[in-house]
Amino acid sequence: MAMSPISVMSSEKDHCRHRIVFHESTSLGQVDNYYNLYPTIIKLGFDNVPTEIQCIIRAANNNMTRSPRTAVMSSPIREPFSLHHQCYILLLILCLFLVPLKTSPTPTTEAQALIRWKTSLVFHSSLLNSWALTKISSLCEWNGITCDNGGSVTEITLTDMNLSGTLDQFDFTAFPNLTHFVLDHNNLNGKIPSAIATLSKLIFLDLSGNNFYDGIPPEIGKLSELGFLNLYANSLEGPVPYQIGSLQKVWFMDLGSNLLTSFDSSRFSSMPYLTHLSLSYNNFSGKFPPFIFKCKNLTYLDMSSNGFNDIFPDVMINLVRLEYLNLTSNDFRGPLPANLSKLASLKHLRIGANGLTGKIPDDIGLLSNLLILELHNNSLTGRIPASVGQLVMLERLDLHAAGLTSIIPSELGHCTNLTFMDLSLNSLAGVLPYHYPI
Repeated sequence: MAMSPISVMSSEKDHCRHRIVFHESTSLGQVDNYYNLYPTIIKLGFDNVPTEIQCIIRAANNNMTRSPRTAVMSSPIREPFSLHHQCYILLLILCLFLVPLKTSPTPTTEAQALIRWKTSLVFHSSLLNSWALTKISSLCEWNGITCDNGGSVTEITLTDMNLSGTLDQFDFTAFPNLTHFVLDHNNLNGKIPSAIATLSKLIFLDLSGNNFYDGIPPEIGKLSELGFLNLYANSLEGPVPYQIGSLQKVWFMDLGSNLLTSFDSSRFSSMPYLTHLSLSYNNFSGKFPPFIFKCKNLTYLDMSSNGFNDIFPDVMINLVRLEYLNLTSNDFRGPLPANLSKLASLKHLRIGANGLTGKIPDDIGLLSNLLILELHNNSLTGRIPASVGQLVMLERLDLHAAGLTSIIPSELGHCTNLTFMDLSLNSLAGVLPYHYPI
């Protein structure tokens, strides 16, 4: 199949001078002519009509002469365009109008979307009075709004703005450049819309301290750039969708104080950048979620006030970067790991109100950074290790009702930074260090 370029030569405006590729194919001894239009055919002209389409229409109403190498549009009549060719080109034009054109957002579009959502709210702070149609030209100066250099909205921050209503009327598609969406500590309710997944550039999402209910939408897992996810203190229920594990850039995730029940651990991916994870105050039960042990960069882990009922996992000691560990008020059983000292970065160790048994490991004194140690309300046995006296930075020691026996070690006197100590409801004897504030 030979191809010959066609040059459009017309007395029309210069913007109509665009190339069309002429194709010639032979079938059963007959020659059929058709046109392969360049991708720029949908470029808009000054009158908002695709420029190249205008040219093709004009070409269809002219005549054509063709040399062996080129075909030239000219006004003298040589060979009329056949009706077949005209219909074919017009059909192509119609098809072009069926293809949605991707448009960039304008400040006006974004401003109108914000005003529509504001109007749908039951109540809002007077600080949103700047959100007005009469002030569209100053969108980037509206309260809670941050823009990029092109005037497109990149951040919406409405913390504690007394907002009451839903996100049902929020047009997420109007904000393709949004990186921060912060609505924490308001009175918003309803479901978190699945359309939130259209915010493909979102880095920071904070919906904490509201009344959102139903489940966490699985579509949140499509927010591939997300680094901060805070859904704390809502009424979200059901399982945590495994798609959340697709958030491979997340470093902060707080799902605490909801009504969540489970993880699909078999399908939940590890999160290599996750440093902060809170699942506290939910309705989780069963075994310790194994994906957590793959999150090697965790520094903060709070799973308190749930119904986990598993043996205290020895593999916990592999999370060597942990600084904060809170498993209070669950049903973890068995002894503490003998080599607990591998968690050398720990500052807070809170494992009270469980079913732990056995002795407090002697090497607990090697946790030299420890500030808080809580082992209360367990079924431990034996004594308080003298090595606790090595925890010279310790500020809080709560061992009440832990099942301990023997004599209070005098080495506790070395813990001079203690501001709180509770050893009650054990079977201990001896005296407290003289400098301990009673």
